[in-house]
Amino acid sequence: MRFLSKSWMFAAVLLLASAALRAQSGDVRSTDFCVAGQPSAPVRIEVFSDYQCPACRAFYLETIRPLMADYCPDNKVCVIYHDFPLKMHSYAREATKYALAARRLGVERWLKVSEALYLEQPKWAEDGKVDAAVAGVLSPEEMTRIRQWVSQPGIDQTINQEVTLAGQRQIMSTPTFFLFANGREQRVVGGISYPILKDYLDRLLK
Repeated sequence: MRFLSKSWMFAAVLLLASAALRAQSGDVRSTDFCVAGQPSAPVRIEVFSDYQCPACRAFYLETIRPLMADYCPDNKVCVIYHDFPLKMHSYAREATKYALAARRLGVERWLKVSEALYLEQPKWAEDGKVDAAVAGVLSPEEMTRIRQWVSQPGIDQTINQEVTLAGQRQIMSTPTFFLFANGREQRVVGGISYPILKDYLDRLLK
């Protein structure tokens, strides 16, 4: 759960630019939930994140949010989010339940809830009032459905599957993201600033 310093950011870009960075051929498109863009996009970014992680908050608000606005409407990039609530965070799993429940209402509601959880993280991470943070961006009718869903076993099962996936992909900290393009998989541990990632994507998409 870290956000890279400037020196680490430049190091990350060098790693991204290198074909040796865990490059793999034969990339198979994921059928996971695209929160922005479509699976047919030439670039796919998969993020493993924890809603209570401060570095994940910064990465989403400062990097992923503008990236989705700039690249996803034209389907240049597909963004997929995987939930990896860390045990050290008391309310991360609860927040994940609300986000997964919102996903059942569609991508727009997931985006609203995820943004609210990150924006209000300093509050609910202290007092545990995740429900209040979500209720601020959804209608009473939507909240009624969300509250029903968060208590269902299927939500916990989905979280367990995501945690298992994180283990299989050797995720040790959040945020960690994978960038898939041109048959290659590239892994970056920690956050990276938007200007640096944007420069890399612009060169990649030429």
